Amino acid sequence: MKISEINNMTNSNYLVVLFCASAGKNGEELGIDEEQIVLFVYLLYDVPNNKVVAVQQHYCRPTPNELSETVITDDCKQETGLDEDIIKNAQPLDHVMDEFDRFLVAKGIHPDHGGKSFCLTTDGPNHIRQAMHPECGNKNINLPQYLYSYYDLRKEFVKMYKAENITNIGNMLDYLGLPRDQSSEYGIRQCQEMASILHRLIVDGHIFGEPDVVNERLEPGICSKSDIVDDEVVVRARGLPWQSSDQDIARFFKGLNIAKGGVALCLSPQGRRNGEALVRFQDQEMRDLAIRRHKHHIGQRYIEVYKATGKDFLNVAGGSNSEAQAFLSRGGEVIIRMRGLPFTATTQQVPNGIHFIMVR
Repeated sequence: MKISEINNMTNSNYLVVLFCASAGKNGEELGIDEEQIVLFVYLLYDVPNNKVVAVQQHYCRPTPNELSETVITDDCKQETGLDEDIIKNAQPLDHVMDEFDRFLVAKGIHPDHGGKSFCLTTDGPNHIRQAMHPECGNKNINLPQYLYSYYDLRKEFVKMYKAENITNIGNMLDYLGLPRDQSSEYGIRQCQEMASILHRLIVDGHIFGEPDVVNERLEPGICSKSDIVDDEVVVRARGLPWQSSDQDIARFFKGLNIAKGGVALCLSPQGRRNGEALVRFQDQEMRDLAIRRHKHHIGQRYIEVYKATGKDFLNVAGGSNSEAQAFLSRGGEVIIRMRGLPFTATTQQVPNGIHFIMVR
Protein backbone atom coordinates (compact mmCIF):
# COMPACT_ATOMS: atom_id res chain seq x y z
CA MET A 1 0.00 0.00 0.00
CA LYS A 2 1.29 3.48 -0.89
CA ILE A 3 2.23 5.91 1.88
CA SER A 4 -0.13 8.52 0.39
CA GLU A 5 -2.99 6.04 0.81
CA ILE A 6 -2.01 5.31 4.41
CA ASN A 7 -1.95 9.05 5.21
CA ASN A 8 -5.63 9.23 4.29
CA MET A 9 -6.55 6.55 6.84
CA THR A 10 -6.33 8.80 9.89
CA ASN A 11 -6.21 12.49 10.77
CA SER A 12 -3.01 11.82 12.74
CA ASN A 13 0.56 11.16 11.63
CA TYR A 14 1.15 9.09 14.76
CA LEU A 15 -0.80 6.92 17.16
CA VAL A 16 0.30 6.65 20.79
CA VAL A 17 -0.74 3.33 22.26
CA LEU A 18 -1.50 3.81 25.96
CA PHE A 19 -1.76 1.12 28.62
CA CYS A 20 -2.31 1.36 32.40
CA ALA A 21 -2.39 -1.17 35.21
CA SER A 22 -3.70 -0.49 38.71
CA ALA A 23 -2.63 -1.76 42.11
CA GLY A 24 -5.82 -3.83 42.19
CA LYS A 25 -7.98 -5.33 39.48
CA ASN A 26 -7.06 -4.91 35.82
CA GLY A 27 -8.29 -5.86 32.36
CA GLU A 28 -12.06 -5.57 32.10
CA GLU A 29 -12.24 -4.65 35.79
CA LEU A 30 -9.66 -1.84 35.67
CA GLY A 31 -10.89 1.01 37.85
CA ILE A 32 -13.71 -0.94 39.49
CA ASP A 33 -12.01 -0.95 42.91
CA GLU A 34 -10.62 2.64 42.94
CA GLU A 35 -7.05 1.33 43.13
CA GLN A 36 -4.40 3.70 41.81
CA ILE A 37 -2.29 3.38 38.66
CA VAL A 38 1.02 1.59 39.25
CA LEU A 39 2.10 0.94 35.66
CA PHE A 40 2.01 3.39 32.75
CA VAL A 41 3.23 2.25 29.32
CA TYR A 42 3.11 4.02 25.95
CA LEU A 43 4.20 3.12 22.45
CA LEU A 44 4.69 5.55 19.55
CA TYR A 45 3.43 4.26 16.21
CA ASP A 46 4.37 5.92 12.91
CA VAL A 47 1.24 5.64 10.75
CA PRO A 48 2.66 6.66 7.32
CA ASN A 49 5.51 4.16 7.66
CA ASN A 50 3.37 1.64 9.57
CA LYS A 51 5.95 0.85 12.24
CA VAL A 52 6.79 1.15 15.93
CA VAL A 53 9.10 4.06 16.77
CA ALA A 54 9.57 3.67 20.52
CA VAL A 55 8.05 2.18 23.66
CA GLN A 56 8.44 3.43 27.23
CA GLN A 57 7.40 1.93 30.56
CA HIS A 58 7.07 3.66 33.94
CA TYR A 59 6.14 2.41 37.39
CA CYS A 60 4.00 4.69 39.54
CA ARG A 61 3.98 4.93 43.32
CA PRO A 62 0.45 5.14 44.76
CA THR A 63 -0.37 7.89 47.23
CA PRO A 64 -1.03 6.33 50.67
CA ASN A 65 -4.68 6.57 51.68
CA GLU A 66 -7.15 5.02 54.07
CA LEU A 67 -8.77 2.96 51.30
CA SER A 68 -5.62 0.98 50.40
CA GLU A 69 -3.93 -1.18 53.02
CA THR A 70 -1.21 -2.54 50.70
CA VAL A 71 0.86 -1.08 47.87
CA ILE A 72 -0.35 -3.66 45.35
CA THR A 73 -2.91 -6.42 45.82
CA ASP A 74 -2.54 -10.12 45.16
CA ASP A 75 -4.80 -9.68 42.09
CA CYS A 76 -2.32 -7.20 40.64
CA LYS A 77 0.72 -9.35 41.44
CA GLN A 78 -0.84 -12.42 39.87
CA GLU A 79 -1.94 -10.74 36.63
CA THR A 80 0.91 -8.30 36.03
CA GLY A 81 3.87 -9.90 37.80
CA LEU A 82 4.78 -6.53 39.34
CA ASP A 83 7.09 -6.41 42.33
CA GLU A 84 5.92 -4.44 45.36
CA ASP A 85 9.39 -3.14 46.22
CA ILE A 86 9.76 -1.63 42.73
CA ILE A 87 6.41 0.14 43.07
CA LYS A 88 7.30 1.50 46.55
CA ASN A 89 10.39 3.21 45.10
CA ALA A 90 8.76 4.51 41.91
CA GLN A 91 7.83 8.09 41.01
CA PRO A 92 4.30 9.40 41.74
CA LEU A 93 1.85 9.65 38.88
CA ASP A 94 2.26 13.39 38.29
CA HIS A 95 6.01 12.91 37.71
CA VAL A 96 5.31 10.06 35.31
CA MET A 97 2.86 12.26 33.41
CA ASP A 98 5.57 14.90 33.10
CA GLU A 99 7.91 12.23 31.68
CA PHE A 100 5.24 11.33 29.12
CA ASP A 101 4.93 14.98 28.14
CA ARG A 102 8.70 15.28 27.67
CA PHE A 103 8.69 12.12 25.57
CA LEU A 104 6.15 13.70 23.20
CA VAL A 105 8.28 16.84 22.93
CA ALA A 106 11.43 14.82 22.23
CA LYS A 107 9.68 12.86 19.46
CA GLY A 108 8.38 16.03 17.82
CA ILE A 109 4.69 15.31 18.27
CA HIS A 110 3.71 17.49 21.23
CA PRO A 111 0.83 19.76 20.09
CA ASP A 112 2.01 22.70 22.23
CA HIS A 113 5.48 22.61 20.64
CA GLY A 114 4.54 22.58 16.98
CA GLY A 115 4.69 18.81 16.75
CA LYS A 116 3.05 16.55 14.21
CA SER A 117 -0.45 15.36 15.03
CA PHE A 118 -1.12 12.24 17.05
CA CYS A 119 -4.01 10.52 18.81
CA LEU A 120 -4.05 8.09 21.72
CA THR A 121 -5.12 4.49 21.18
CA THR A 122 -6.26 2.14 23.95
CA ASP A 123 -7.68 -1.33 24.37
CA GLY A 124 -11.20 -0.35 25.44
CA PRO A 125 -12.27 2.75 27.40
CA ASN A 126 -11.10 1.79 30.90
CA HIS A 127 -7.52 3.10 30.68
CA ILE A 128 -8.65 6.63 29.85
CA ARG A 129 -12.13 6.88 31.37
CA GLN A 130 -11.96 4.64 34.44
CA ALA A 131 -8.32 5.01 35.46
CA MET A 132 -6.53 8.09 34.12
CA HIS A 133 -9.26 10.74 34.37
CA PRO A 134 -10.71 9.74 37.77
CA GLU A 135 -7.31 9.41 39.44
CA CYS A 136 -5.92 12.63 38.00
CA GLY A 137 -9.13 14.38 39.06
CA ASN A 138 -8.74 13.08 42.63
CA LYS A 139 -5.09 14.18 42.72
CA ASN A 140 -5.73 17.58 41.07
CA ILE A 141 -3.42 16.71 38.19
CA ASN A 142 -4.29 18.86 35.19
CA LEU A 143 -4.60 16.68 32.12
CA PRO A 144 -3.41 18.05 28.76
CA GLN A 145 -5.88 18.35 25.92
CA TYR A 146 -4.51 15.33 24.09
CA LEU A 147 -5.80 13.07 26.89
CA TYR A 148 -9.39 14.02 26.09
CA SER A 149 -9.65 11.98 22.87
CA TYR A 150 -8.61 8.48 21.86
CA TYR A 151 -9.27 5.62 19.48
CA ASP A 152 -10.79 2.55 21.11
CA LEU A 153 -8.91 -0.28 19.35
CA ARG A 154 -11.75 -2.71 19.91
CA LYS A 155 -14.27 -0.42 18.24
CA GLU A 156 -11.95 0.17 15.30
CA PHE A 157 -11.39 -3.59 15.00
CA VAL A 158 -15.11 -4.36 14.97
CA LYS A 159 -15.76 -1.61 12.39
CA MET A 160 -13.15 -3.11 10.09
CA TYR A 161 -13.76 -6.83 10.42
CA LYS A 162 -17.40 -6.94 11.67
CA ALA A 163 -16.13 -9.37 14.31
CA GLU A 164 -18.18 -10.41 17.33
CA ASN A 165 -17.29 -11.07 20.97
CA ILE A 166 -14.17 -8.91 20.91
CA THR A 167 -13.45 -8.19 24.57
CA ASN A 168 -9.66 -8.11 24.80
CA ILE A 169 -6.38 -8.03 22.89
CA GLY A 170 -6.18 -11.82 22.78
CA ASN A 171 -9.51 -12.04 20.92
CA MET A 172 -8.18 -9.71 18.22
CA LEU A 173 -4.89 -11.56 17.85
CA ASP A 174 -6.69 -14.90 17.56
CA TYR A 175 -9.12 -13.52 14.98
CA LEU A 176 -6.24 -12.32 12.82
CA GLY A 177 -4.05 -15.36 13.44
CA LEU A 178 -1.29 -13.21 14.94
CA PRO A 179 1.20 -14.59 17.51
CA ARG A 180 1.45 -13.42 21.11
CA ASP A 181 4.28 -11.04 21.88
CA GLN A 182 7.15 -12.62 23.83
CA SER A 183 8.25 -9.56 25.82
CA SER A 184 8.85 -10.39 29.47
CA GLU A 185 7.36 -7.12 30.77
CA TYR A 186 3.56 -7.23 31.16
CA GLY A 187 2.74 -3.70 29.98
CA ILE A 188 5.21 -3.71 27.08
CA ARG A 189 3.73 -7.00 25.93
CA GLN A 190 0.23 -5.47 25.83
CA CYS A 191 1.42 -2.44 23.83
CA GLN A 192 3.44 -4.50 21.35
CA GLU A 193 0.43 -6.74 20.72
CA MET A 194 -1.77 -3.68 20.11
CA ALA A 195 0.87 -2.42 17.68
CA SER A 196 0.66 -5.73 15.77
CA ILE A 197 -3.10 -5.28 15.49
CA LEU A 198 -2.67 -1.66 14.34
CA HIS A 199 -0.19 -2.79 11.68
CA ARG A 200 -2.69 -5.28 10.32
CA LEU A 201 -5.57 -2.79 10.38
CA ILE A 202 -3.53 -0.30 8.37
CA VAL A 203 -2.34 -2.90 5.88
CA ASP A 204 -5.92 -4.06 5.38
CA GLY A 205 -7.01 -0.48 4.62
CA HIS A 206 -8.85 0.50 7.78
CA ILE A 207 -9.78 4.18 7.99
CA PHE A 208 -9.64 5.72 11.46
CA GLY A 209 -12.53 8.18 11.69
CA GLU A 210 -13.36 10.53 14.52
CA PRO A 211 -11.91 9.48 17.90
CA ASP A 212 -13.93 9.05 21.08
CA VAL A 213 -14.01 12.27 23.10
CA VAL A 214 -14.04 12.78 26.88
CA ASN A 215 -16.17 15.75 27.90
CA GLU A 216 -14.20 18.31 29.88
CA ARG A 217 -17.12 19.67 31.89
CA LEU A 218 -20.80 19.28 32.62
CA GLU A 219 -22.83 21.44 30.24
CA PRO A 220 -25.79 23.25 31.80
CA GLY A 221 -29.26 22.60 30.51
CA ILE A 222 -32.79 21.84 31.62
CA CYS A 223 -35.16 19.08 30.67
CA SER A 224 -38.83 19.25 29.73
CA LYS A 225 -41.36 16.66 30.88
CA SER A 226 -42.17 16.14 27.20
CA ASP A 227 -38.62 15.01 26.42
CA ILE A 228 -37.91 11.37 25.66
CA VAL A 229 -35.13 9.89 27.80
CA ASP A 230 -33.81 6.43 27.01
CA ASP A 231 -34.03 3.97 29.91
CA GLU A 232 -30.51 2.72 29.09
CA VAL A 233 -28.67 5.96 29.88
CA VAL A 234 -29.78 6.81 33.42
CA VAL A 235 -28.44 5.91 36.87
CA ARG A 236 -29.49 6.76 40.41
CA ALA A 237 -26.70 7.76 42.81
CA ARG A 238 -27.42 7.35 46.54
CA GLY A 239 -25.54 8.31 49.68
CA LEU A 240 -24.32 11.68 48.39
CA PRO A 241 -23.22 14.31 50.91
CA TRP A 242 -26.23 16.58 51.39
CA GLN A 243 -24.30 19.63 50.14
CA SER A 244 -23.28 17.96 46.83
CA SER A 245 -23.86 20.06 43.72
CA ASP A 246 -24.30 18.90 40.15
CA GLN A 247 -20.60 19.69 39.58
CA ASP A 248 -19.60 17.50 42.55
CA ILE A 249 -21.55 14.62 41.02
CA ALA A 250 -19.96 15.25 37.62
CA ARG A 251 -16.55 15.03 39.32
CA PHE A 252 -17.52 11.70 40.86
CA PHE A 253 -18.22 10.43 37.33
CA LYS A 254 -15.16 12.16 35.83
CA GLY A 255 -14.12 10.63 32.52
CA LEU A 256 -17.70 9.68 31.60
CA ASN A 257 -19.81 11.85 29.32
CA ILE A 258 -22.93 13.15 31.05
CA ALA A 259 -25.68 14.53 28.81
CA LYS A 260 -26.28 18.28 28.75
CA GLY A 261 -28.09 19.20 31.95
CA GLY A 262 -27.91 15.52 32.89
CA VAL A 263 -27.66 15.80 36.69
CA ALA A 264 -30.93 16.09 38.62
CA LEU A 265 -30.69 16.44 42.40
CA CYS A 266 -33.51 14.76 44.31
CA LEU A 267 -35.33 16.75 47.02
CA SER A 268 -37.21 15.71 50.11
CA PRO A 269 -40.87 16.78 50.62
CA GLN A 270 -39.45 19.73 52.58
CA GLY A 271 -37.46 20.84 49.52
CA ARG A 272 -34.06 19.80 50.86
CA ARG A 273 -31.53 17.62 49.05
CA ASN A 274 -31.91 14.04 50.20
CA GLY A 275 -28.56 12.57 49.15
CA GLU A 276 -29.79 11.14 45.84
CA ALA A 277 -29.44 12.22 42.24
CA LEU A 278 -30.51 10.98 38.82
CA VAL A 279 -27.76 11.18 36.20
CA ARG A 280 -28.37 10.97 32.46
CA PHE A 281 -25.39 9.90 30.35
CA GLN A 282 -24.58 10.46 26.70
CA ASP A 283 -25.12 6.82 25.74
CA GLN A 284 -25.43 3.30 27.14
CA GLU A 285 -21.68 2.71 27.13
CA MET A 286 -21.21 5.64 29.53
CA ARG A 287 -24.07 4.40 31.73
CA ASP A 288 -22.58 0.91 31.91
CA LEU A 289 -19.20 2.37 32.92
CA ALA A 290 -20.96 4.49 35.56
CA ILE A 291 -22.53 1.38 37.11
CA ARG A 292 -18.98 0.10 37.73
CA ARG A 293 -18.44 3.02 40.11
CA HIS A 294 -20.91 1.51 42.57
CA LYS A 295 -19.53 2.06 46.09
CA HIS A 296 -16.78 4.41 44.94
CA HIS A 297 -16.16 7.26 47.35
CA ILE A 298 -16.72 10.97 47.76
CA GLY A 299 -14.50 11.71 50.73
CA GLN A 300 -15.28 9.09 53.38
CA ARG A 301 -18.71 8.27 51.95
CA TYR A 302 -19.28 5.45 49.51
CA ILE A 303 -21.83 6.15 46.81
CA GLU A 304 -24.30 3.56 45.58
CA VAL A 305 -24.95 3.60 41.83
CA TYR A 306 -27.91 1.77 40.32
CA LYS A 307 -29.68 1.62 37.00
CA ALA A 308 -32.69 3.92 36.72
CA THR A 309 -35.22 4.74 34.01
CA GLY A 310 -35.88 7.69 31.76
CA LYS A 311 -39.16 8.22 33.64
CA ASP A 312 -37.25 8.43 36.93
CA PHE A 313 -35.07 11.16 35.46
CA LEU A 314 -37.99 13.14 34.03
CA ASN A 315 -39.89 12.97 37.32
CA VAL A 316 -37.03 14.84 38.97
CA ALA A 317 -35.53 16.93 36.17
CA GLY A 318 -38.51 17.59 33.91
CA GLY A 319 -39.73 21.15 33.82
CA SER A 320 -42.05 23.22 31.68
CA ASN A 321 -40.73 26.75 32.22
CA SER A 322 -40.13 28.28 28.80
CA GLU A 323 -38.39 31.34 30.32
CA ALA A 324 -35.76 29.12 31.93
CA GLN A 325 -35.23 27.35 28.61
CA ALA A 326 -34.72 30.70 26.90
CA PHE A 327 -32.30 31.83 29.63
CA LEU A 328 -30.06 28.81 29.11
CA SER A 329 -30.20 29.13 25.34
CA ARG A 330 -28.69 32.63 25.68
CA GLY A 331 -25.65 31.27 27.50
CA GLY A 332 -26.84 31.32 31.11
CA GLU A 333 -25.24 28.60 33.19
CA VAL A 334 -26.92 28.50 36.59
CA ILE A 335 -30.54 28.51 37.73
CA ILE A 336 -31.37 28.85 41.43
CA ARG A 337 -34.70 28.55 43.21
CA MET A 338 -35.44 31.21 45.85
CA ARG A 339 -38.08 30.29 48.40
CA GLY A 340 -39.75 32.34 51.11
CA LEU A 341 -39.79 35.59 49.13
CA PRO A 342 -42.46 38.14 50.01
CA PHE A 343 -45.45 37.80 47.72
CA THR A 344 -44.90 41.40 46.61
CA ALA A 345 -41.27 40.80 45.54
CA THR A 346 -40.36 42.23 42.12
CA THR A 347 -37.59 41.58 39.63
CA GLN A 348 -36.11 45.00 40.49
CA GLN A 349 -35.31 43.77 44.00
CA VAL A 350 -32.98 41.05 42.72
CA PRO A 351 -29.23 41.93 42.34
CA ASN A 352 -28.06 43.16 38.94
CA GLY A 353 -26.74 40.48 36.58
CA ILE A 354 -29.29 37.88 37.66
CA HIS A 355 -32.10 37.07 35.26
CA PHE A 356 -35.18 36.70 37.45
CA ILE A 357 -38.07 34.42 36.60
CA MET A 358 -41.09 35.03 38.83
CA VAL A 359 -43.16 31.91 39.49
CA ARG A 360 -46.46 32.45 41.33
